[in-house]
Amino acid sequence: MRALIALVLLAILLFAIVASAQGGANQHLLIGDTDVYYGLVPSATAGAHPASHAEAAMHGGAPGNRNSYHLTVALFDHATQKRIPDAQVTAAIREIGLGETRRKLEPMRINGTISYGAYFDLEGTGPYRIRLEVKRPDRAGAISGQFEYRTQ
Repeated sequence: MRALIALVLLAILLFAIVASAQGGANQHLLIGDTDVYYGLVPSATAGAHPASHAEAAMHGGAPGNRNSYHLTVALFDHATQKRIPDAQVTAAIREIGLGETRRKLEPMRINGTISYGAYFDLEGTGPYRIRLEVKRPDRAGAISGQFEYRTQ
C-alpha cells in the first residue's frame, strides 16, 4: 500500500510538471551547480491519502483551505545528476505587491528518494514570486533562485 501511495505522489508531481510545461513554464532552475525541479499542486490533490497512512500527516496534514498549495522541490547535483538528500531548503512566496510567507521545506521520503515540501496559501491568482534558498552541506553558504507562478 505504501508503494501505491508513493506512486500516487510521484504521479501528482509529474502531472504538475507536465501540465506546467504545456503552459510554457519550465519548472527547472539551475542555481549554481544545483539543478532544482519544482512543482505546485492544490493541497486537496497532494493530501488525498487515507488517514491511516503517514503521508496524510505530511507537514502536519493537508490544510482544508481551497487556496492551499503544496510546493515540492527536488534537488540534483548538476555535474553528477545525483539527488541531494541532505540539503536545507527554504521557500519565500509573495504575491507581487503584497507580503511574503517564508517556510522551511521539510524533507519527504517518497519511494526511497528525498524531496522537500510545504503547504502555502495562494489566495489570489498571482503572479507569485517564489524564491528558493538551498544550503547544501558540502558547499559553503546558501544559493538562491526564483520563479513566478500563477494559480490560474
